[in-house]
Amino acid sequence: MSDFASAAMLRVLHAGMRRMGLQSPAQQWLETATVPLDAKRQLVAHVLQERGIGALLQLGQGLHDVQHDSLMPLLIRPGQPLVALHAWLRLERYMHSKHRIEQTVLSQTAVAHRHISIKANSAPSPAEDWVVLGVLIALLQRAGCQHLEVTVANDLKIWPSNETPVSANDLQTVFTSAETHTWRITWKDVHASPALSTYPTVRSEPSGVLSMSERVALLAEQTLAEALSLEHAAQTLGHSKRSLQRKLNLEGTRYVDIIAHTRAERASKMLSKREPSLAEIGFSCGYTDQAHFCRDFKRRVGMSPLKYREHSVLRGAQ
Repeated sequence: MSDFASAAMLRVLHAGMRRMGLQSPAQQWLETATVPLDAKRQLVAHVLQERGIGALLQLGQGLHDVQHDSLMPLLIRPGQPLVALHAWLRLERYMHSKHRIEQTVLSQTAVAHRHISIKANSAPSPAEDWVVLGVLIALLQRAGCQHLEVTVANDLKIWPSNETPVSANDLQTVFTSAETHTWRITWKDVHASPALSTYPTVRSEPSGVLSMSERVALLAEQTLAEALSLEHAAQTLGHSKRSLQRKLNLEGTRYVDIIAHTRAERASKMLSKREPSLAEIGFSCGYTDQAHFCRDFKRRVGMSPLKYREHSVLRGAQ
């Protein structure tokens, strides 16, 4: 296992097992340079054997204990549950995960999910469905969602399990009938906890002091990890899409150019250090995937991210 997202998920599951008082086989992998590709499956199989189906959702609660993991600030969005879910969906696409969430936003306090495979004959297993669901529950908890409820087939409520105990027979029926791929998550109030520390943002200035291109650059710096679209940027700045494009054109620039420049600038700063990984830098800077990161960065800077890091680290050591 080489990608940072899979390694982070392994740490979450490991922490979840420790919360349940289980010995985690992940300990041996966390202390080595490489991790078996089926490590997560081995953890899940161990939990199933020791605690049964009902414990799978609890694995995701390990996320509360790895909040200082470098990936967490990019996923945990206090007070913004839909943004947190969007970050998860973007991470799946960035890593080219074969299992992905199809999300329907029902309201500001409800979503419906389908856990699917983008490859034929490789649908996620019921256990994989609920492990992912458990992590999403924890993400929404960290976003401050109160009174979270999760229902699956036939409106069977499976979360919170301590308030509405589900019988082993009901869970087994859902599992054997392959009705674990879809679920509905609802919540009520959102109480935001302090945000996790992440990359610094640019100091805000009164809108009248800045040109439109400068305002867009400021917004881009603050929201790169969200991969903000032109439509959302225009809405945030109080303009229509066409109005924003027209104003930027009058200043001799385009939205895509500002975003690309801001991404490359932030990536350059991050590459000057030995950590984090190239894949993580690309994700945090809003690139579509690592290939997009490498291609666009080289076109703008003149060398690949790896070469740039090697030169930066070398200069820093002199």
